[in-house]
Amino acid sequence: MILKTVNVSTGPVGITAEVQSALAAPCISHRSAGFERLYIRTTELLCKEMNVQQTFLLTGSGTVANEAMLWQIKMKGGKGLILSNGEFGTRLIEQSRRNLLNFLVYKLEWGKKFDVSEVEKLVQHNELKWLLFCHCETSTGVINDLNTLSEIATKNNCLCFVDCMSTVGTYPIKLSKVAMATASSGKGFASVPGLAIVFSNIPVQTGDYIPICLDLHHYLQKKGIPFTISSKLVSALYTSIQQKLQNNQFELLHEYGERFYNRLSNQNLVPYSDPQSKVFTIVHRNNARKDFIDKMNYKQVLFSYESEYLVKSNWCQLATFGYYTKHDLDYVLQALG
Repeated sequence: MILKTVNVSTGPVGITAEVQSALAAPCISHRSAGFERLYIRTTELLCKEMNVQQTFLLTGSGTVANEAMLWQIKMKGGKGLILSNGEFGTRLIEQSRRNLLNFLVYKLEWGKKFDVSEVEKLVQHNELKWLLFCHCETSTGVINDLNTLSEIATKNNCLCFVDCMSTVGTYPIKLSKVAMATASSGKGFASVPGLAIVFSNIPVQTGDYIPICLDLHHYLQKKGIPFTISSKLVSALYTSIQQKLQNNQFELLHEYGERFYNRLSNQNLVPYSDPQSKVFTIVHRNNARKDFIDKMNYKQVLFSYESEYLVKSNWCQLATFGYYTKHDLDYVLQALG
């Protein structure tokens, strides 16, 4: 008998009873002293855990966080390089194009890994001032080499900007070597969507053309709270971060991530996903996708298969972004057969 649903989708992710309680609490004014204390407590915790100088919380999705980061790149000026090996690297290119940034593109087929020596040549030969990429390309599960790429940037006087949507909160990474990074409340931090997160190690700049809702300098002047931010969302995020940090979730997700990878790899279903990734892109042959969807739905395992790029490619995805017990993950392994 199936006792409950287990959520291993790329989002919205499964949340705990404690996070649900935080969401059920009455709203408090974003102008109140109580909210300011909650905001400071949450951003200070994020700064400490991510090893960054500043954290900004904006109302919106991860895409909003990337927009705020792109405006800071634009204010810094100079020519940059954007890396793409999947759907979300391509999205960064499109957002940068719309923001009229000056950049080169190093684009590979989905699932391919970047040649870091080629990246370094491009940075050096073109005297580039910034580098932008996804740490984990969520569309395939490929993890790009954050440490090496950030070292290349530092060595060449180039600022490193990173989309960390699928890695922050899923295993312990430190962001001290990057200029800026972005995340979302609704993925690896195991809360609900609604907060865009920007981590920064550089002074933020302002300009007359930056939309005020994306102007991080304006946020800084207003102690991070220039506009309405939901106290429920901030409280839920703070609760979920504490739970993940205090209950060995990193160790559990590392162990079961390898077990998921091995189980799927033995069935030749994950040609792109990385063993260290927490996103597993399942590539189906012929009509096997429908059978897989029916089987997992019957077993009440929530996963991702309706995104446009998944439908187009005949793929499905599992992701361990939420908060789990061993029983939850054992059940998913059993469901995978």
